[in-house]
Amino acid sequence: MFGYIRPAYPELKLREYEAYRACYCGLCRALGSRYGLAARMILNYDFVLLVMLLWQPDEPVRFANARCPVKLCRKRPYCRSCAAMEKSAAMSVILAYHKLRDDVRDGGLWKRLGARAASRLLRRAYRKAAGEEPDFDRRVRQSLDALTALETAGETSLDRTADTFAGLLSAAAADQTPDSRRRAMEQTLYHVGRFIYILDAWDDLTEDLAGGGYNPVAARYGLTRPPLPETAAGELETTLTHSRNLAGAAFELLPDNPWTGTVRNIIAWGMPAICGEVRSGRYKKSKNRRGNKSQ
Repeated sequence: MFGYIRPAYPELKLREYEAYRACYCGLCRALGSRYGLAARMILNYDFVLLVMLLWQPDEPVRFANARCPVKLCRKRPYCRSCAAMEKSAAMSVILAYHKLRDDVRDGGLWKRLGARAASRLLRRAYRKAAGEEPDFDRRVRQSLDALTALETAGETSLDRTADTFAGLLSAAAADQTPDSRRRAMEQTLYHVGRFIYILDAWDDLTEDLAGGGYNPVAARYGLTRPPLPETAAGELETTLTHSRNLAGAAFELLPDNPWTGTVRNIIAWGMPAICGEVRSGRYKKSKNRRGNKSQ
C-alpha cells in the first residue's frame, strides 16, 4: 500500500524495536507461507500496524529464528504466526491487489504497465485471500468503486474522498467482539486510513500535477501546478493532526496487548514525524535513497 505508518525508532526501547522488527519479519513469513513468494513483495509498515491492532490481549508473542529470504547469510528473529498475523496477511493481500487494480485504471502509462504485471503475479494469492476474508474483500471493492467514481467526477471535497478510503480500512474491524471493542477499533483504523489517504495525496501532489492525474489535494485547492501554498499546507497538517489525535483517543479505549507501547509510539511520534517529512519534501528524497520504503 503506502508505508507511511511506522514507529519513531529513537523513541522505542531496544526490546520494543527488536520485537517490532520480528513482527515485520513474521508477517513477511506468513505472507510467503500462505500466499507464495509474490505476496512477500507487498510487505510494508502499514500492514504491521494492522497485525498489532488485531492482536488479542491474551495472545502471547512467540519468537523463533530463521534465515531471511532476502539476506540468506543471516538468521533473524521473527514472530510465530497466530490468528492476528494470518488475518492481517489475508487483508494485506486483498488491499494490495485492489490498489494495483486501481493503479491499472488510473495511473500513467508506465505505472499502469507495472501495476498490471504485479497484479497478475498476485492474482492467485488474492483469490485465496478473498476466499478466506470474503466480507472484507466485498467492503474493499465497494469502497474503491465509490472512491473511483468520486475521483472520476473530479470531487473537490477532500473530506468526502478521504472518508471513503478511511471506511475501507475500518472494515478490518468488522468481526471484533465485544461491540465496544469493535467500535474503538473501527475508529482507530478509520482515522489511520484518513491520515494515510491525505498524506499520500500530499506526497504525490507534484507528480500527479505533472502527469495530469487526479489528486484530491490539488482538487481541493484548485491547483494546476506546484507548489502547495503555505496556508494550504498548514490546513493539511491541522487535519492530519486531528485524525492522528482521534486515532490515539480511540486506541486508548482498546484493552492492552503486547504491542500497546509500540502502537502508542507510532501514533504519538511516528505519524507526526512522517507528516513533517512530507511537508518539508524530505520524504520522497529519503524514500528514493532507500529504494524500497518498506525495508
